[in-house]
Amino acid sequence: MDIQLGLAVSVVNVSAKTLETDDSAFPGVERSRDYWFNDGNIVLIVRDIAYKIHKSVLSRHSEVFRDLFSAPSTAADAYFDGCPALCLSESPEDVGNFLKALYDSTRDPTLFQHDKRLPFSTVAGLYELAHKYHVETLMEEMVLRLKTCFTNDLKDWDALEHATTGDSEGKRHTIIRSPSLEVSSVTDAIRAVNLVRLANVPTMLPTAVYLTNFHRADTLLGGIARAGGTARDVLSRADLAVCLDARVLFAHWTHTKLAWITAGRVASACRTPEGCTAALVRLSDKVRRQFAAPKRAHYALDPFANVVKDMSIEFGVCKKCGAALRTRAVDERRVMWASLPGDLGLEIEGWVPQP
Repeated sequence: MDIQLGLAVSVVNVSAKTLETDDSAFPGVERSRDYWFNDGNIVLIVRDIAYKIHKSVLSRHSEVFRDLFSAPSTAADAYFDGCPALCLSESPEDVGNFLKALYDSTRDPTLFQHDKRLPFSTVAGLYELAHKYHVETLMEEMVLRLKTCFTNDLKDWDALEHATTGDSEGKRHTIIRSPSLEVSSVTDAIRAVNLVRLANVPTMLPTAVYLTNFHRADTLLGGIARAGGTARDVLSRADLAVCLDARVLFAHWTHTKLAWITAGRVASACRTPEGCTAALVRLSDKVRRQFAAPKRAHYALDPFANVVKDMSIEFGVCKKCGAALRTRAVDERRVMWASLPGDLGLEIEGWVPQP
């Protein structure tokens, strides 16, 4: 099953089984350990898990369920434990978290505590279900959490924890962490772009697109399978074009911006201009060689000042020239951030320019 969240989502996916009044229509389905209430009056079938819950609770939070249950009563297509059964297409994990948000926000408020970090898959699943069933408060809570990582402010971006590593095949990936959210480029990049489109919060899009930059073109074309292998996140054609173009842009940025920053210009207060000029030439040459490959594109939103500082020490640049390099790196990065949406071909209001 391919998932494109930017497209229309069906309201309720009910699989018509045989007209049964027992459980035989659902062989192999087990009762949920967490959300099975003996006094429940509706059963949600999610793959091999059954949740016996209350129409009143679903109706209280969701106008979609409210309208469904207020419709003129008709015979159900299937029953489980004597109750009408609805079959949902989502994962048991996502539905379990959704019911936790509806039933247990007081007893276990983890989903609503922003100092408790949640994995992106949990937040994405909750937002997708809240959007599908029109649970406004839950949608708002998840967007607030998403904005902590997919930010439009460079200072907030730099304040995040970025853990970028490589594997044995030379592929690079990153994990971004805020106090509220953890996002992995390996599993979450494409779903993040689709989720931002679904939420219609354009200011989150540039950093979401940046995560796709850690993938090769064939992955962007074919999509990323979700855990369990029952669904695959794929990009829309328009977003695929944006993400492919972004790989070229970020590779170009990394190479040309660093090359400009490190061009052999000594500081006016330098006391060893000849030595620093020679050192800067060697440093700039290394930048041109080391950061020219497309795979270096993932450095594009890294703090260039850190790279420059390390190289200044490596090549023996004096403190005055090293400080001048870092200042140019900071200034150039602010310009890059301010121009990021436009360079990606995106028109975004509310993007925060850096002073």
